[in-house]
Amino acid sequence: MHAIRAVIRLFITVVALFITTLAILMIAWLPFTYRGIPVSAWMATALSRFYLRLFRVRLTYHHPERLHQYEGFIFPNHVSFLDILIMLHHAPARFLSKAELREWPFIGWIARAIGTVFVDRSNKSSREAAREALNRVNHFPPVVLFPEGGIFAPPDKLKPFRYGAFEIAHQGGVPYLPCVMLYDPLDITFWGDESIITAAWRFAGYGGAIHVDVYLLRQITPEPDDDPHQLALETHGAMNAVFQYGGHEEDVLQSGL
Repeated sequence: MHAIRAVIRLFITVVALFITTLAILMIAWLPFTYRGIPVSAWMATALSRFYLRLFRVRLTYHHPERLHQYEGFIFPNHVSFLDILIMLHHAPARFLSKAELREWPFIGWIARAIGTVFVDRSNKSSREAAREALNRVNHFPPVVLFPEGGIFAPPDKLKPFRYGAFEIAHQGGVPYLPCVMLYDPLDITFWGDESIITAAWRFAGYGGAIHVDVYLLRQITPEPDDDPHQLALETHGAMNAVFQYGGHEEDVLQSGL
């Protein structure tokens, strides 16, 4: 049953990706917008919603109003290939992504069409070009940067942040929204040291529902006298508290003096 479920889901995934990619590429150059955002970006959001429903991913947003018409950066943790779909679920978004994704068929084409900024983190000139692009880009729809810089084991711990994202936000005075995604079960969704095919097969064959709590922390707007290093430390601490208590505030907070 596991294999049959995986084959059916992956077949539907490929067909939907093919059709949506063609549609996005055909209309991406047209000046049509909805709520101030290109229609092609909304199609990527529709695709993400379809995939999450197909794979029985159940989202619970905490303070979803903080995303309403939000302009700025979003800084989430990064543990799964599902993170991208979740960031697109509520409304369109753009991303900072690894350079090799640009050449991927279909996924790379969609990424380019919705305004993804690509970076080769091992190349200094590529990092500088990405910084310049992020300084120039319009921040609506929001731009998603994963401050951990990638997906790393173990999945149940928040990794050290690359503070370059905070330098960019500070330089432009651009607000950022820390975000924590907690998966259950985590072992099904974590993309570790394995091929995307192996991870996708395990995920597609899973028969149960996948629950994801999406915690949207308070928006932070850097001030001119702020220190980006300190901003990164404070944001890491706030996100790590949510990451560790998993929504059970009594583990870290008590009433009274």
